[in-house]
Amino acid sequence: MAERPVEKGQTVRLRLDSLAVGGEAVGRHEGMAVFTLLGCPGDEAEVEITEVSRRFARGIVRSVIEPSPDRVDPPCPHFGDCGGCQLQHVSYEAQLRHKTAMVRDALQRIGGLTDVEVGETASMDEPWRYRNRAQYSAAVNESGELALGFARFHAHEIVALTECELQHPLSERIRTAIERLLPPTDQGGRERPLLLGVETFVSFSAGRALITLVCEGQPAFVRPLADALTEDVSEVAGVLFARRRGRAAVHRSPAELVMGEGHLLEEVGGHTYRVSADSFFQTSPVQAARAIELVREWADIGPGDTVVDLYSGVGTFLLPLAGRARRAFGVEAAESAVSDGKANARAWGLRNVTFYQRNVERVLPRWVERGRTADVVVLDPPRKGAGPIVTASVAKLQPRRIVLVSCDPATLARDLKHLAELGYPCARVQPIDMFPQTWHVEAAALCERQAEADGAA
Repeated sequence: MAERPVEKGQTVRLRLDSLAVGGEAVGRHEGMAVFTLLGCPGDEAEVEITEVSRRFARGIVRSVIEPSPDRVDPPCPHFGDCGGCQLQHVSYEAQLRHKTAMVRDALQRIGGLTDVEVGETASMDEPWRYRNRAQYSAAVNESGELALGFARFHAHEIVALTECELQHPLSERIRTAIERLLPPTDQGGRERPLLLGVETFVSFSAGRALITLVCEGQPAFVRPLADALTEDVSEVAGVLFARRRGRAAVHRSPAELVMGEGHLLEEVGGHTYRVSADSFFQTSPVQAARAIELVREWADIGPGDTVVDLYSGVGTFLLPLAGRARRAFGVEAAESAVSDGKANARAWGLRNVTFYQRNVERVLPRWVERGRTADVVVLDPPRKGAGPIVTASVAKLQPRRIVLVSCDPATLARDLKHLAELGYPCARVQPIDMFPQTWHVEAAALCERQAEADGAA
């Protein structure tokens, strides 16, 4: 076996030249790729090797010898420690360039798609304080006091926050209020706090928030804390409670209303949506409006069309399309989102919309067996992508167009590759920066049926 060019604990000098999925900068040492935490493409840096495998290594920047022209000072005091952000040290203009490159690279390397038109990543006018949803984890510090924050880079330890530059200011006010209002004695000891996490959802247009307290069991402090929060933070519209399922706080039961309301109204692109605490909604209302308009344009719905929206959520994409279609169907597994979608359709005065609370992977093959068809299909799957069962079934619905919205370049590339093999080659991809200061990037893709494309040529 050939000797590896680096060893764990070794410090090497690297020129970093690109940005990888995950937010690490990439350099090479004697031909081996080194994925480098806190590096900026263009840096020449001293990198300590933290992990070595057969084909690559990982490291962390210990000193910058010659900084990249794209390197900037991160405004957040927790950057480099907290794992919530990866790119605050990279100028926003450079972040956009690298996200475009990541999408193009994934399409070519994973999907084998070399002739797809990829637009420049659509920027956010204000790339700070843009998140409408926060998921804080709870810990108890050495003094027995509650601390809310996010996990450390590549670790389970929680970094207690003094501030977060990405969250809506109302979420941050709620976080500090909970830390102040919940006595240490209510946490059940330092090793195992009873409050495991706090989720907030903020309506930018209404200026109001929902709070979900994720707990071990149902502690006695839930109702008194809910009362105190609504008095302390006047913009709190409702407080909910959920029990942890399994070992991680993110795996929880459906939220139960403690007091107030369980949903908010959010205006996006001139449309009002009802969104419950448990329902998925795009992270940034501003960029969501761009995505909605792009999907509407690419779907190109006609008055006689049937449109199907898979993973339809609260109807974010489906309802603007339904106003032009003959029939519109949404499929979504989450009960709260389906309830919101139905309420939104009623509020919009749409009578041609039907929502199904079903698992997409299960219901779609059954639709195909029954001979259902669609003129346009919209896909907005979770990060894992749609997968081959769904893409194969979508192709059998025989739509003329498929619009796919993805938050992961790798799964986007895999899904597009499969759709192309099924006769739906991708024509265009438009990245949208839904997540500034992080490596994540949203992208919309347009696929058109091969027969029509050939016939028009």
